[in-house]
Amino acid sequence: MSALAAAAGTVVLPATHLQQEWVAAVGGRESNHNIPHAIEITGPVDLGDLAAVLTALVERHETMRAAFVHAGAGIAQQVVAPFVPDLGFEDLSRLPQADRRAALEEIAVQRCEQPVDLFTVPLWSAVVVRMAPQQHVLLTVWHHAVFDGWSNAVLFRDFHQLYRARLDPGYPPPPAPKVQAGDYAAHERTLGLGANAGYWGEQFPADPPRLPVERTGPDDPLWLEAHPLPLVAAAAAGAVLRIGAQHGAKPASALRALVLASLTPYLGDDVMIGCVTANRDVPGLSQTVGLVSDHVPVRVDLRDNPSFGELAGRVHDATRRAHLHRVPVGVLRQELPGAIQPDGSLFDLSINYMPHARARAVTITAADGGSIGMLLRPLPTDRLRPRMASSFSGAVRLGFQLRHSHEGHVSGDLWAHRPAFSTRTLDALTGNLGRAAHEVLASPGRGIRDLAVRGGGAD
Repeated sequence: MSALAAAAGTVVLPATHLQQEWVAAVGGRESNHNIPHAIEITGPVDLGDLAAVLTALVERHETMRAAFVHAGAGIAQQVVAPFVPDLGFEDLSRLPQADRRAALEEIAVQRCEQPVDLFTVPLWSAVVVRMAPQQHVLLTVWHHAVFDGWSNAVLFRDFHQLYRARLDPGYPPPPAPKVQAGDYAAHERTLGLGANAGYWGEQFPADPPRLPVERTGPDDPLWLEAHPLPLVAAAAAGAVLRIGAQHGAKPASALRALVLASLTPYLGDDVMIGCVTANRDVPGLSQTVGLVSDHVPVRVDLRDNPSFGELAGRVHDATRRAHLHRVPVGVLRQELPGAIQPDGSLFDLSINYMPHARARAVTITAADGGSIGMLLRPLPTDRLRPRMASSFSGAVRLGFQLRHSHEGHVSGDLWAHRPAFSTRTLDALTGNLGRAAHEVLASPGRGIRDLAVRGGGAD
């Protein structure tokens, strides 16, 4: 049932399995696992128009009116009736122009660091930042439990189209989303392993490989910390992808294979990785804002010291098979409890491949002929340090975010639990990606265990 159909007030809907894990991993009511979303607006801006469009978005997307509520032994999503959201204001236009970008990023970091009460609506906040008289940024900060990477583009599309419709009454607003995040959660809760039980029962080894954990004790604080990965230049990245393609691997599989090649000092005969999926191939979900993404566990065979190309082919084949049998990770946790590792996760390592298109930019023309430019402006997230009480599918010990740019180069971040890894180990883990690429291109036929990558160790 949609909350929009219940104008009287609050509706309680199921939470997804991943949201259930997320709230449990927080260890309390509050969490600072937030992510920023920024829209740069160039031209004449009326704060009343911004507020009205934001209110329309709140009515449109149940996620913007949702928080969690205890329900039996778990949680559910509580969606309230549409409301007028708060809209803050910051003025950076008096700063020297060279300092404004850094000041904007500082505002984003500070707001992301503020804990969010996961049981109080809303789980996001908004502020308008004036950069110059004709340049503003609408900065929204979202708790990751209700907002994923795919949601960035959906929110930008709806914002600029609703803004245009407000300025030009002859322009129709975008069609309402057919499926809300709560609708997907309700669907997910009906799923089981079914015919996929045999496949998944064979995928989880009895003694799964473990990545190095050096310091974490039962009383140590736990947080995620980002470590920038070395940029792999477009020419080198393209050459690596061509080697993968010769063995049938698509770019995502080839780059995941490169990550595995960089981790060989820590890997045994096989490894289970969590491949992030936007999950928007479910009918109707492409225009949904919310946490709908999930992971597909992929078990990769590393026996016989394959070359990089052979490994890329294995990753591609294993990924294809896993997707053919895909079920929510929460279903695997529920129906295969023996696969859950001591820290509560199904895998130590996640890899998120993010192919980047060109920057999203639009120009809105009002009925009076005036124009406003809008740009989805990425903000760095490597200064954020989300805190938690335990590991979970959305934040395992090591998470690689690989950004494959439109220009061809590959960059990204390694998100690692701290203080579970020493500085020396993290330096090795981040530097190894570039070293592995260099070694693969120097000797494409060499086995991955013979590449000159290094392990870490205590400081």
